[in-house]
Amino acid sequence: MTLYYECSDGTIINFISDTISPEDPETLLKNSWEYSTISGVGGVARIKRFYKDAQESELTLEILADDAEQYDEIMRQMNRCFEYDIRTMQPGKLWWNGFYKEVFITEVEYEAFEELLESVTKKLVVLSTYPYWTKEKTFSFLASDDTAGTLDYPYDYGPVAGTGFDYDQSAATDTITNDAVHESNFEIIFYGPVENPQIAISGHYHTLYTTLSTGEYARINSRTKKITKTGVTGAKENIFRTRDKDSYIFQKVPPGLIAVNRARTMGVDVIIYDERGEPEWI
Repeated sequence: MTLYYECSDGTIINFISDTISPEDPETLLKNSWEYSTISGVGGVARIKRFYKDAQESELTLEILADDAEQYDEIMRQMNRCFEYDIRTMQPGKLWWNGFYKEVFITEVEYEAFEELLESVTKKLVVLSTYPYWTKEKTFSFLASDDTAGTLDYPYDYGPVAGTGFDYDQSAATDTITNDAVHESNFEIIFYGPVENPQIAISGHYHTLYTTLSTGEYARINSRTKKITKTGVTGAKENIFRTRDKDSYIFQKVPPGLIAVNRARTMGVDVIIYDERGEPEWI
């Protein structure tokens, strides 16, 4: 079993170690769904939808250091990490066996401090405003300039004439597997150089009308509903306006084995978010 906290600045605090141990960590896995109803025939209520609202859980940590110096460093790191996330309004990630949940530590309480033993019981209140356990699965498709034998058809076939894929060797068809039980959020990352990058996932097109030079990339995130372009210097630009408005760019990815179509000369990553009410117990 693995259980650790990743601060939004990348700092890792292992909650299962020689100096830190969790008490009843399964309390973190409480899974509840909110719901709304509508009146049905004869006044019998029917479920309109299920959804998740912000959720709180508690975690108790037992801290036992070898000496005062180690104890002080553990406490300093926790304090800095938890408060940094609060101050910057950027959630940390609570990791459980390969799944993570975005959280804030909103309350800390101490009990049973033993100065001679350098030990304390630390109780945390864990707040998640997006209470899904998430596992990311990345599929990377590299660019290739090998188009030998390409037959150029007189017409392109795609959502908009002149922007779709040729049915020839310049287009690549791959498959990806989405292990989620339902359609999933995703990220698509297009890498330059490319003009008007496009990918079709399970027959649905995701297209940007923009130019990416070598070293630049564009990111589509269906969870945050953001589309950004990152330049060679690392500067980010909002390019939401460049999306193809005739094909919903944030259409979620269906579960199962699905086809992916793209131009061979374009590099692209597809990241699937497997989001669940509770993580796998592996």
